[in-house]
Amino acid sequence: MSITVITVGTQSVNLVATPDSPGPKSIQYTASDPVATVTSPFTGQMQTQQWPGADMFRWIVTLPPMSQADADTWISFLMELRGMANAFQIGDPLKQTPRGTPSGSPVTNNTVSPNIAGSIALGTSGWTASTDGLLLPGDYIQVGYRLHRVLDAVDSDVNGDATISIWPSLRGAPANGDMITTSGTQGLFRLATNDRSWITDQTLTTSMSFQIQEYR
Repeated sequence: MSITVITVGTQSVNLVATPDSPGPKSIQYTASDPVATVTSPFTGQMQTQQWPGADMFRWIVTLPPMSQADADTWISFLMELRGMANAFQIGDPLKQTPRGTPSGSPVTNNTVSPNIAGSIALGTSGWTASTDGLLLPGDYIQVGYRLHRVLDAVDSDVNGDATISIWPSLRGAPANGDMITTSGTQGLFRLATNDRSWITDQTLTTSMSFQIQEYR
């Protein structure tokens, strides 16, 4: 598998190329928010403490039954990840295009919203001005190597600016003018465990699932 070195924040990350096919048969999605809770034994009232910036995607990827040649490609990819050490990119195969109708050339704009690490809102500009439904709840956007899900409908103002409510939160402060991708989006992931397993039967058909989480 091809490996390139990318920079994410201040980290140098080994990025392993993900096989093109066959694509996932299914993905089980988990949205993880770390929230500490304490419940009073006297009143039953609960106090919560949310830890900003620690929210993340966790997925279980299941591939279709594969021939030996296809399976060998995926197994080699999983081995090249070296357990949880290296990263790869993957997107949601069922949501490669948004339900909204994006138009313009959207980029990040740190004057529309502060766009600091841990923020749950992304300030943007460059959209077609005064347009409703550019993105809809559930659409994905990609900023740099990071994948975010849109939580509310996105409408632009007369200047083509828009603030997007996102999950998970921003991992770092993007530069002004960073491109926003709305189709074919991918995120940066790693394996969620160092173990990888697969099943091959007497027909040499191989099945496999693997757990992944956002690369942090």
